[in-house]
Amino acid sequence: MDVGIYVHIPYCVRKCRYCDFASSAIAGREGTVGPYIGGLKDGIRRTAEHFDGRLSVSSVFFGGGTPSLIDAGLLCSVLDEIRKCFTVTQDAEISLEANPGTLTEGKLAAYRKAGFNRLSLGIQSLDDRVLAAMGRIHDSREAAASFRLASRFFDNINADLMLGVPLQTERIWTDTLERAIDLGPSHLSFYSLQLEEGTPFYDDYRAGRLELPSWEEDRAMYHKGLEIIRDAGFVHYEISNGALPGRECRHNLRYWTMEPYLGFGSAAHSFIGGVRYEGGALPFAVGEDPDETIARSRSFTWAEGERLADLKGDFLFTQLRLIEGMDTGLYQRLFGTSIESDVGGALEELEADGLIETSEDRIRLTEKGLDMTNPIEEKLLEAL
Repeated sequence: MDVGIYVHIPYCVRKCRYCDFASSAIAGREGTVGPYIGGLKDGIRRTAEHFDGRLSVSSVFFGGGTPSLIDAGLLCSVLDEIRKCFTVTQDAEISLEANPGTLTEGKLAAYRKAGFNRLSLGIQSLDDRVLAAMGRIHDSREAAASFRLASRFFDNINADLMLGVPLQTERIWTDTLERAIDLGPSHLSFYSLQLEEGTPFYDDYRAGRLELPSWEEDRAMYHKGLEIIRDAGFVHYEISNGALPGRECRHNLRYWTMEPYLGFGSAAHSFIGGVRYEGGALPFAVGEDPDETIARSRSFTWAEGERLADLKGDFLFTQLRLIEGMDTGLYQRLFGTSIESDVGGALEELEADGLIETSEDRIRLTEKGLDMTNPIEEKLLEAL
């Protein structure tokens, strides 16, 4: 069975003002890094032993936190352990998240030697006032310099950007996006800010201390961004992602198409055998027969009741993020029922409202629907 692997590195220089990811500042926790890496490798070994060589790995993704913050030797030792314990395919996509201000020539050389072949750089903005308001650790000059340095070692680099953030206007967003494209990325991510409870941004917004672009302004920036990336030759393949042809993120596509993956680390989760497991030590029930797990991964129809409904909801949520849309035939094969029999009435209403369009084997969001993803998903989930 082919799987992906996600490795969670929870350390960062400091928490950004909008961030609710499972991460924390490394200051005062330096002594925990070595034991944490040791725990990761132990979990990798035990999982590989459980499946007894019956898994191959075609994508690996190190996320965080800021993986590039910690010692490169420790980080690369985790990838070495994955290679020792699993059969990693020759053309595997092996990605590493990094932030400007944490990269050096020595680190980048070590990453490439270890086998990393894709970098995701957290630029977020190329406007200094916006970066400061977001609580980022770098400025625009450092972001551009980090990208140029990284491009000496990697030819597959994602520039991670955000829109709808404080002080951002359409002019500032357009300038950031055009300058980012000029740096030469092969992939672009462009996510709208989500206010998450417990973050400084959330508290400031509720208290009236934070002004954000309006929904209309955010959507105008989004559609202007789509126009710019398409003109630059990028394929808009997922709601918030574009890539040069052939450079789509294969690991993230695994999530969006509900293919199996293993997660290691404090906030990682796994999806295998039609079951999502929280936590990153052993991503399966202790004592479970690995052959049974592998067999179940070929179909979700074994699941019953709420678990099956949850999987259907996950499928709807992830597949509709893809610009090519939901594969209705795959839905039928996985769940044993047609999408029309499950949520046909809701689909008819959404199509009448101009939010989705249907073909013989696909259901996709329209341009209008791209701005209404949450209401669309809620309607479909209610119909399940």
